[in-house]
Amino acid sequence: MRYTFLRFSLFIMFMLVSLEANSEQSGLTYLNSIREKSGLIKLKSNKALQNAAASHARYLIQNQRNGHYETKGNEAYTGSTPSDRVIQAGYPSTFVMENVSINTLGQKKSIDNLFSAIYHRLVFLNFDTDEIGYGSSSTKKKRQVKQAYVYNMGTSGIAALCQKSFTLTNGTYYMRDNCKQSTKMVPQSLFEAAKDKVRSKNREIILYPYAEQTDIWPAFYNESPDPLPGYKVSGFPISVQFNPANYSHVRLKDFRLYDANGKEIKETKILQHNSDPNHILSELEFVLMPLKRLEFNTRYSAVFEGVADGTKVKKQWRFRTAKPEEKIYRVSENRTTLAVKAGSTALLYMVPVSRKDILHSYRSRGGIKASFMDQNTLRVTFPKRRSSGRVSLDFGKQKVFFDVE
Repeated sequence: MRYTFLRFSLFIMFMLVSLEANSEQSGLTYLNSIREKSGLIKLKSNKALQNAAASHARYLIQNQRNGHYETKGNEAYTGSTPSDRVIQAGYPSTFVMENVSINTLGQKKSIDNLFSAIYHRLVFLNFDTDEIGYGSSSTKKKRQVKQAYVYNMGTSGIAALCQKSFTLTNGTYYMRDNCKQSTKMVPQSLFEAAKDKVRSKNREIILYPYAEQTDIWPAFYNESPDPLPGYKVSGFPISVQFNPANYSHVRLKDFRLYDANGKEIKETKILQHNSDPNHILSELEFVLMPLKRLEFNTRYSAVFEGVADGTKVKKQWRFRTAKPEEKIYRVSENRTTLAVKAGSTALLYMVPVSRKDILHSYRSRGGIKASFMDQNTLRVTFPKRRSSGRVSLDFGKQKVFFDVE
């Protein structure tokens, strides 16, 4: 009996490890598909980066936190910063980047959400990185932070330099604080060459959404730090990045967005190095932020014009926003009545009337089941039987009544 139990336990453990590996590979495949279609190389999986990401995900769940930092003394602590944690996990270099997402339904959704947040998107679309580790953790308890996803990215060439020894010579510039041993001196020329080796494998200019991309969620809500202070809801950001292996200076001339009818979306804000409120964008990164939500299932065109190292550059491309399978009801009035089919499922899009108009909660009557798709959109399933009673959703100032047929 004991032998049989041991075999069963090992089988369960093998299944769990396999499921985790499949989940990690599935997420990496999805992220790499976006990078490749955008013009970037695939990221290779790295075990040490993966262990560091998994440990931080556990920390976020156990301590009910969000973000990139840990507090020494807390449960599951493995390092204050991403650099500390990757070193603790056995990665040789501190030259890493980290993305964190919480409370999303699945890894694919976590990646999509990070791509809608401009600073986090640029981490995923970085020209320097070529390897990654992913980790996740969750809880079934009623907690505020129920799911955490962490992505750590590094550069294999720089990690390799940290495993070598160098003899200091006159006339050579050295760098420190990039390796496990903070005093280790790495020749700056080799450090830059390691980055350029990765950069040179990528496309010269990266557009996102990439040309002819579909299924783009039309809204952007929040990010820390905030690229649009004062806005709680806006449209999906459009970005252009110039590869530092090919360009040293780019001057923006024009950046515009048009709808399917060729009408310009004029309510936008352009972010670049000298106008970024958080001073994160480099001189080679440009972002167009629509100040209002984009529409579902709509084709948009973007036009970028600039001067790169004295040469005119013009990029014009198209993309399409998401087309949900369910019927979409667009609600803009304070009191609305809709006729719906019994047992059907639909999306209820509560059109924001201002830059701060988002939904926080709702009350339902009549057996309606609802869940948030975003902070202005709900997926609603109606009762399976026709009802003579009141079936409604109450959002405070706005109320929606349903005639279930």
